[in-house]
Amino acid sequence: MGFVISWSPEFETGIDIIDEQHKRIFEYLSEIDHAIKAQSTSEVEYVVKALLDYAISHNTFEESLMGKAGYPMLDAHHQVHEAFKARAEAYGARLSSGEDHFRLAREVRTDIGLWLTNHIKRDDKHYVPYVKKSLDGGFVSRMLVICLLSPITYSELQPALLYARS
Repeated sequence: MGFVISWSPEFETGIDIIDEQHKRIFEYLSEIDHAIKAQSTSEVEYVVKALLDYAISHNTFEESLMGKAGYPMLDAHHQVHEAFKARAEAYGARLSSGEDHFRLAREVRTDIGLWLTNHIKRDDKHYVPYVKKSLDGGFVSRMLVICLLSPITYSELQPALLYARS
């Protein structure tokens, strides 16, 4: 199946919520491998779409943290995320158009996996000090405590995060 793309400590940012989300993206990459091996078209389609949706939502969440932290390179980071979003949406469109699901899943797995590993190590590491400082007792920190202590979903939390970013 090619090379293995998996979570390792080198990808840790030290921001628990971000690290957990990054781990989930790596899990989706592994699930794509499993779906391909199982030769399940429906599973491949489901997992690829879930990965793309989750990664886009994660990027939005990450930007909300950067915005609240006053990260000076937010606009540049946002542009990187927008380019990723365009790529992800193109994969989604190709999947919906009936392109070979297994070939496309392999491409998504490799492309998104490489993008993710490079993005975490290169781009995400830059915002970490700003976000860590802002999480100490701020709005986002309180929201994270609420999320950890209650069964709130990301979709329920997202409006508050988008409001917090503005």
